[in-house]
Amino acid sequence: MSDSTAGPTGTTAQTTARWALIIALAVLGGWVLRHFLPALCWAVVLAIATASLYDRWLTRFHGKRRDLWAALTFTTFVGIALIVPLVYGGVIAVREAITLTHTYADSLHGAPPTLPDWIAQIPWLRDWILDFWSERFGHGAAAATAGAVRSRVLFPEWTRALGLQVVRRISTLAFTLLTLFFVYLNRTNLASSVRRAASRVFGPPVDTLLTRMVAAIRATVDGVVLVAVAEGAIMAVVYAAAGAPHPILFGAVTGVFAMIPFAAPIAFGVVAILLATKGALVAAIVVAAIGMIVLFIADHFVRPVIIGEGARLPFLWVLLGILGGVETFGLVGIFLGPALMAALVSIWRNWSADTTTPTDVTGS
Repeated sequence: MSDSTAGPTGTTAQTTARWALIIALAVLGGWVLRHFLPALCWAVVLAIATASLYDRWLTRFHGKRRDLWAALTFTTFVGIALIVPLVYGGVIAVREAITLTHTYADSLHGAPPTLPDWIAQIPWLRDWILDFWSERFGHGAAAATAGAVRSRVLFPEWTRALGLQVVRRISTLAFTLLTLFFVYLNRTNLASSVRRAASRVFGPPVDTLLTRMVAAIRATVDGVVLVAVAEGAIMAVVYAAAGAPHPILFGAVTGVFAMIPFAAPIAFGVVAILLATKGALVAAIVVAAIGMIVLFIADHFVRPVIIGEGARLPFLWVLLGILGGVETFGLVGIFLGPALMAALVSIWRNWSADTTTPTDVTGS
């Protein structure tokens, strides 16, 4: 009798130990790759988002090396599309930072900068603004000396911190493109391997769950990125018509901020403030008004339809997924959050359905 119970007990112990080893190795591997996880996530998101485009691009190549050349050239195009705007924005940002530094230095040794005339027309706040401006810039030589000392101390620290952030972002982008190349090159084997491994662990119904997560990522890319690009393009035209400085750069910044819920008003609000400080109060009001209209249409009509239909997910959960994803994972969480919400909602719908069976965890 002892022999009959030893077998199952031994098998259970071995299975438990094997799973404990797998989990421990997975955690250890994640810890080793923790600094590269953002690049890996971005590569997966880009590969899923551009899958249809890559399919059409792959048909242009023939021969034994078709996969290699297609992956290499397409990754190069993606890299150019990502790097060129960053370089352009970086050059403009550095140039503007230098100009701002010189303006600040000149203000320390000269007369305090004057406020726009329309400030004097603001009731209640006029006196407070004038007093603050006079206190900030009206202390003469002592303020100039103290400001110069602060600038000499803080500017190198700010430059060093900015340089580290730039290097970190460049390294993340480089590893993202490298990973993306190998994902394109081996995407058929990777997709089949992931499906087989998931089916082996969770059962065949998990295939539907993976499909819905991929659909959620694609829908989020279409509903968030493409709509944000359209918002940025529209606002760039508005900035140019209103006479704002660097309309293309500010349009690109608006597009980036439009990817994050409720962040776009910060971008076109800054432009409106810049216009107002230059005395173009009407142009500032027009920019703010058009920005709010574009944002309202995009967030309440365009984006819910695109994401909701593609991900089969209520827009409330999309919004919560985006906000929670950004808070937890950073910018890549814009796409990972809705994918996670799609998986959870899919499981919930199946469990709460009348036809649910104990073995089906994802539904059809």
